[in-house]
Amino acid sequence: MANKRNKKPTYHIVSHSHWDREWYFPFDRFRAMLVEMIEDLLEIFRKDPEFRSYTLDGQLAAVMDYLEIRPDRRNVLRDLVRKKKLFIGPWYILQDEFLASGEGQIRNLQFGIRFGKALGGVMKIGYIPDQFSHIAQMPQILQGFGLDAAMFYRGFGGEPGQEPSEYLWISPNGSRVLLHHMPRDGYSAGYFGTEDEETIVRKFGRMQKELDARATTSQRLFFNGGDHHWPDEAVTTAMRILRKRTGVALVHSNIPEFFARVKKEVTPSALPLLEGESRFGYRHAFVVQGGVYSSRMYLKQMNAECETLLERFLEPLNVLASFKGSRSKTPQIEQAWKYVIQNHDHDAICGTSTDEVHREMVVRYEKAKQIGAFVLQDCLSALLPSDELAKGDDQFVFVFNPSPFARSETVEATVEFYLQDVVVGLNPDVRVAPKRPSVAQFRLEDARGKAIRGQILDRKEAYGIVYSRHDYPSQTLVDRFTVLVEADDLPALGWKGYKIKRDAVPAEANPVDLTCGEQFLENNFLRVDIRPDGAFAVTDKSTGVHYDQLNYFEDSGDVGDEYNYSYPEQDQIVASGQPGPRITLTESGPLRASIRIEHVMNVPVAATKDERARLAETTALRIASTVTLTLHARKVDVRTEVQNNILDHRLRAVFRTGIDTTESLAETPFAVVRRQHREYDVRKFPYEHPALVAPMRRFVTVRDEQKGLTFLSRGLPEYELSARERGVVALTLLRCVGKLSGRNLITRPGGAAGWWTETPEAQCLGTHTFEYALVPHEGNESTFWPAVLREAERFTVTSFAVNRKNDQRVLEQSWFSLEGDLQLSAIKEAEDKKGIIVRLCNPVRRPVQGTLWSLVPIRKAFLCRLDETPLKSAGVARGHSIKIRLKPYEIATVRLHPELRNSKA
Repeated sequence: MANKRNKKPTYHIVSHSHWDREWYFPFDRFRAMLVEMIEDLLEIFRKDPEFRSYTLDGQLAAVMDYLEIRPDRRNVLRDLVRKKKLFIGPWYILQDEFLASGEGQIRNLQFGIRFGKALGGVMKIGYIPDQFSHIAQMPQILQGFGLDAAMFYRGFGGEPGQEPSEYLWISPNGSRVLLHHMPRDGYSAGYFGTEDEETIVRKFGRMQKELDARATTSQRLFFNGGDHHWPDEAVTTAMRILRKRTGVALVHSNIPEFFARVKKEVTPSALPLLEGESRFGYRHAFVVQGGVYSSRMYLKQMNAECETLLERFLEPLNVLASFKGSRSKTPQIEQAWKYVIQNHDHDAICGTSTDEVHREMVVRYEKAKQIGAFVLQDCLSALLPSDELAKGDDQFVFVFNPSPFARSETVEATVEFYLQDVVVGLNPDVRVAPKRPSVAQFRLEDARGKAIRGQILDRKEAYGIVYSRHDYPSQTLVDRFTVLVEADDLPALGWKGYKIKRDAVPAEANPVDLTCGEQFLENNFLRVDIRPDGAFAVTDKSTGVHYDQLNYFEDSGDVGDEYNYSYPEQDQIVASGQPGPRITLTESGPLRASIRIEHVMNVPVAATKDERARLAETTALRIASTVTLTLHARKVDVRTEVQNNILDHRLRAVFRTGIDTTESLAETPFAVVRRQHREYDVRKFPYEHPALVAPMRRFVTVRDEQKGLTFLSRGLPEYELSARERGVVALTLLRCVGKLSGRNLITRPGGAAGWWTETPEAQCLGTHTFEYALVPHEGNESTFWPAVLREAERFTVTSFAVNRKNDQRVLEQSWFSLEGDLQLSAIKEAEDKKGIIVRLCNPVRRPVQGTLWSLVPIRKAFLCRLDETPLKSAGVARGHSIKIRLKPYEIATVRLHPELRNSKA
C-alpha cells in the first residue's frame, strides 16, 4: 500500500444526512421533516458558494419521497445532481442485507440506478453506512452493477488486524471491491453545528487522531452529518477556522472524489483482505445481531411470502404469458416490488421501529399481495383460458410447477361442481333453476386416461364468484371439495392437467406406501415416532440413522429490546413435555398423514418490573404442532400454532440432533456460508456481547461425516447451534419485548441503541403459525447439496392447482428447465423490455454445470452483468439450449431473445 507519510494528509469533509425513512417516527412525519431539510439545503446552496456538495444518504427513496411533496423541485434537484453538487443513490432503499433476498437487493439497485438516472445519475459507490452486518456476496452484487468501491460501518472492526481504513473486500467467488471502513463514530463524528472556534478545533482534533491512525493513504474521510441531521451551515466557517488554526489541508468534498484520490495512491494487492460475511465488530460499534432477526417475526414471514410470490410466481408467469401475447404486467409487478423493498429498509424489516411504523409495513405487504393476486390470475388466464361461466361437467385441475425441474408431490386442489345460480340485487325477471343434485363421487384422470389417486380433505356447499371485465360478478352455489392430488412427474416450470370425471369411481390408493397410527407416520423413506413428551423421533430409512428428540419447545425470559435479546439475571426456562401433551391422529392417508401434538406450558406471564427476573405468576401457553408426512416426501413437515398471551419472553423449537459438531451451513443471499459456533468471554466485550444466534434464508444444515440434518423454514430467519451442547439446534419462533431500545441490557452493556419508546405490539400477542421442515440426509457434503437445495425449493416454492372449465388442448407443458445442479434465482422481463432475463447461481463451494432449456426458440443469448449489461454471446444449441458452467459461488445472468414467431406455445 502507499506510504501515508509521504504526502501531507487531505481531509475530505463530506456533508450528508443519513435519513432513515421510518424509525422512531413513522414515515410521513419523517417525510414532513425531510421536505424542510431539503428546502434548507437548497437555501444553503444558494447563499454559500463554498458549500460545494451534499450526499443525500445513498438511497433514492429520500429524493423520491421529497419530490412527491415538491414535484416543482425536480428540475432544481436534477440540475444539482448534474453539476455534482448533490449526490444520490445508488440504492433505492438502504436494506438489511440478510433479511432481504438476493433478488430483492438486485431489484433495489436496479430501481435506485434507474430512478437516479432520470435525475442526473447516481453515486457509483456501494454506500451501505448503517446496515447492521454484511453478506458475503455483496462485492459480487456491487461488481455486477459496475461498482468497484464500497464503504460500511458495522459488522467489522475492533479486532487485531482490523485497524486500517481500507481493505480489499472479496466475495466467495473472487469478486472484489475497494472498501473504506468507517471509524468508530461512523458517519456521525464530524458534525460541527457551531461557529465556536475552540469547539470546532476540539471536535476536529479528536477525529483527526483516529483518522490518521487508521489511514492507508494520505486521504482522510471526515463525515459531516448524522441521522436525520439538517445540513451543517457552520461547516465552511469551521473549515476556514481549521485551516487558520491547524494548517491542515481540507476540502469540502464528496464520497466519489474521496475514492478517486484513494485509488490513485493505493496498491490493491497490498491491501489487507476482508473475506466472507461481516457479522462481528462488537468492539467497534453496536452490531445488534442478537435480536433483529427475530423481532416481530410476523414481518419476516410476510416478507418471505411476498418475495417468493414476486420472484418465483409473478415474474416467471408474466414472461410465460407474454409468449401467449398477453400484455406485460411488469409495471404492476414493479409497484409490488416497491412496496416490498420499502419494507426492506434496515430499521423496518429488522422490526426495530415504533408500532406505527410496523403497522404501515403490514399494509405495504398486503398491497403487494393484492397486486400479486391480480397478476397471478391474469397471467394464468392467458396461459390456460377458461369459460368460468360454463355450468357443465367439462372441468380440469391444472397443477403448476414453479421449479425448473420435474417434481412429484401431493398438491391441494379445489374441485367445484355447479349447483345453482345465486341472484344478487333486485332482479325480478330472473328465474333461478332448481338446485342440481350433489355429486356422489368423482375421480381425476391424466392425459392418458390414467386414474389419479386423491384424498378428500373437506367438502361443503359454498359460493363461487366469477369476475368479469364487462359485467358485474356472477355468483353460484357450488359443491366444493378440497382434495389432495398425487401429482407425479410435474413438468419443469410448467403444468400438468387432470380431467375431472363426475360420478366416476375414484382411484384406489396403495395403503403400503404411507402408513400411520396414533403415534407414528411412515412412508418409503422416513419413519416418524411421537414421543410421550411431545417431541418426535425420525428414522432415515435410507441410512438407518435415528434422530431421537426433535421439536420440543423452550421458553425463556427476554428483557431486551427490539435490537437485542437479553436474558434476566434470574431467568426461568420452561420446556415442553410436562404435563404430557395431547396427541391426535388427524389425517390418515392415503396421500398424507398428520399427527397433532397439543402442549400446555405453564409459563411466567411477564418479567418483573425491574426486569431482573420473571414473575412468579404463570399462565397457560398453548402450542400445537401438526407433524405431517406425505407419500413422496423425504422431509417431515411441521406446522406450529402458538396462542401467545405471554410478555417478555423468547420461544424456540429445539432439536437434539445427536450430531457432534459446532459448524453450521446456512443459506444467505446467493451463498451457503460456514459458521463456527462458540462461546465468548463476554467480559472482553464492553459494548455488546457477541450473538449466539445467526441468520439464515431458507435453511441451515448440521452434519458430520456420516449423517446430516437440514432445517427448512418459511420466513423464520434466526437459529442457534449450541456451542455448549453440541448438535442442539434451536429455531426462534417468537421474541417478545415491549420497547424499541433499552439501556441496561446484560447483553448490551454499552448503552442504548436508540431512543426509549414503548412498543407494546412488539410483544406479538395473539395467534401465530410457523412452518418448518426437517430433511435427514447423508453427511458427505460433496453429494448431499443437490438434494438439499431441491428440498428447500420444494418446501418454499410450492406447486399449486387451478381449476379450468371447457376443453383444454395442452394438458402437459414445460416452458423452461435446468439440467444439472444449477439453481434458478429469477426469470423476468429485461429492464429494457427487449428480452428475457434468467438468473442462475451456484451457492456452494464446488463448481457446477448444466443446461438451460427453453420451449420457445431462442434467437440469440448473452451472458450479462447483474445490471443486464451484455458481456459476451452465449451459444445456443439447436435453438433451445444453452450450456452453463458456474464457478463456486458464482451468479450468472443470461439474457434471452426468444423467437416468438416460431414458438410451439
